[in-house]
Amino acid sequence: MDTSKLSLFRMARTKMDWLAQRQRVLAQNISNADTPKFKAKDLREVDFGKMVLDATEPSVKPTMTNPSHMGAALPDLGPYREVAVRRTWERSIDGNPVVLEEQMEKMARGRSQYDLALQLIKKNLTMIKSALGQR
Repeated sequence: MDTSKLSLFRMARTKMDWLAQRQRVLAQNISNADTPKFKAKDLREVDFGKMVLDATEPSVKPTMTNPSHMGAALPDLGPYREVAVRRTWERSIDGNPVVLEEQMEKMARGRSQYDLALQLIKKNLTMIKSALGQR
């Protein structure tokens, strides 16, 4: 069975991919906590409300009906590739704004969200197997 065609599994996989990439960015922040003037980074949140709407509504793509029309060739950067730098309230003497407690809290929250997405996938697979009469 190909679960990649089911929107619930696609959304859970996207969430897990985003969380894994965010963990790498946060780990970089933590490893550079003592680097002078290093700027902490974070990933932009994935808009799962938009993903739900996209999964339920058919997507409409623009087409050129006249050669003089401008093409809609904007690059698709994906849902979570944009890195945002935000201002923090604390800053060390060397100008580094990384707050270790904040980074660790974000990593712990990411871990729990990853576990939640994994449990969602497992429960739905169990439900599908049960509906098919398998154990």
